[in-house]
Amino acid sequence: MSDSWKKLVEEANDSYGRGKVPEAEVKLLAALEEAEKFGEDDARLALTLNNLAAIYHEQGKYTMAEPLYKRALDIRIRLHGECHPDIAVNHHNLAVLFSARRMYPMAENHYKAALEMKETLYGKDAAELLNTLQYYAQLMKVQNRLVERQMIESRAKTIAAKLGLDQEATPIPLKRGNAAAGKSKLSVTQISDNDQHDHGSGCCESKDDNSTKATVG
Repeated sequence: MSDSWKKLVEEANDSYGRGKVPEAEVKLLAALEEAEKFGEDDARLALTLNNLAAIYHEQGKYTMAEPLYKRALDIRIRLHGECHPDIAVNHHNLAVLFSARRMYPMAENHYKAALEMKETLYGKDAAELLNTLQYYAQLMKVQNRLVERQMIESRAKTIAAKLGLDQEATPIPLKRGNAAAGKSKLSVTQISDNDQHDHGSGCCESKDDNSTKATVG
């Protein structure tokens, strides 16, 4: 792993954790310059693109975030195939982004993709589904699709009850730094030595509608 890239991403994580979002953006832009040197099919590049997109998303710079999320998704599909935790993260983030932009059909497609992938990876009653279900329910709410909203909320409550979690609590504690439902806070995934080119390993809030934060990592 490039020490300079790792240092920049860790500094960006630290800056974000201290509420210094513009400073985190500068660090991630520098990290992206380093990551581009690793090649187009490198997990570090995908991670950097996703994290920078999440920072843009955080600031409401949706048109800047979207192509970075999509590029990260494309890289991760090439690296890992069609089903992987990182790919589920990108689908979730794109769903949140399109929700904030009121592009609801596209948001729904990505929520469905994220849920299907998480079900395959973790099971139909796993905690990893809860944040996406919560956001998906909000998408149904803003479209006045109340029956579907109630069905999704009921499923989330059933899963939470089986796991002994507070059904109303947010954020739900998840594995891979998934976004916290309803709160204006990014969940930052720290960089480890496993975040490198590896073919085997391996969300922002609007005022009145389904606005949420993206998942960094």
